Amino acid sequence: MAILMGLISALCWGSTDFMAGQAARRVGVTRSLFYSQSIGLLLLSVVLAFHPAWLRIGALDAGLLVAIVAAICNLAAMASLLKALSIGKASVVAPIVSLYGAVTTLLAILGGQSITGLTVIGLALCVAGASLAGMAKSAGGQAEAPASIGFALLSALMFGLGFWLQGAFAVQRLGVASALWVYYLTAVAILSLLLARRRALSAPPASLVALLLSISLFSLLGFLSLALGAATGQVAIVTVLSSLASAVTVLLGFVIRHERPSAAQWLGIAAILVGVVLLKVTPAAFA
Repeated sequence: MAILMGLISALCWGSTDFMAGQAARRVGVTRSLFYSQSIGLLLLSVVLAFHPAWLRIGALDAGLLVAIVAAICNLAAMASLLKALSIGKASVVAPIVSLYGAVTTLLAILGGQSITGLTVIGLALCVAGASLAGMAKSAGGQAEAPASIGFALLSALMFGLGFWLQGAFAVQRLGVASALWVYYLTAVAILSLLLARRRALSAPPASLVALLLSISLFSLLGFLSLALGAATGQVAIVTVLSSLASAVTVLLGFVIRHERPSAAQWLGIAAILVGVVLLKVTPAAFA
């Protein structure tokens, strides 16, 4: 059960990233984010209406404030990810963004978590892999756009900070469902203000509705699968398998968009994926 849920989570999140890049290319980063996050907020609110006990938000306290800060970080990460995907190759961008695992690990170490040999190897592979994937030329002889690499690295940094804040503080106080709901609500509020200032607040094009629904649904299914898998007690296994989402995005870019990374880029992508998995494998996984 844990293995199945982890794989489903990876499939859903990898597909979400790929589809989100498609939407961003069609209507822009801000609008595509606003549409998908609004649908996500609506879907999650419907779920919480049937399970009100999951919503554990009371007064404005430290837990809620940290959840809001984490939401802002994750929104910035999502915006950077979509920008990177809209101008670069999904097969290169996605593995670089998965470096958020290295950022989260470094923050945890700074917070006092012990470090293992696997952690050091994983971090080294991530750094080396990102260098190869970002600097090497593709099979067509063209280097990846520097801007896409920059936005991908910014996304990894912000995701790492946001997820660390969520996992270390917000989820502990509010629970998974409440922290996720705070994220969606914060994101929709900020994006609404940005679009209103530009006078660009409007309904999505009819041709984009199916894609936006798919993005929101797959994203929620990814979170749900991760939660269900973690509920079995095999948290390490589920988390490691869900980190393979970037591999799904790479395959979709290869098959659907006919992206052709070079041998050096493939080596870098593989190094990142292995490094991310090693960072998520802790002694607890073998306990």
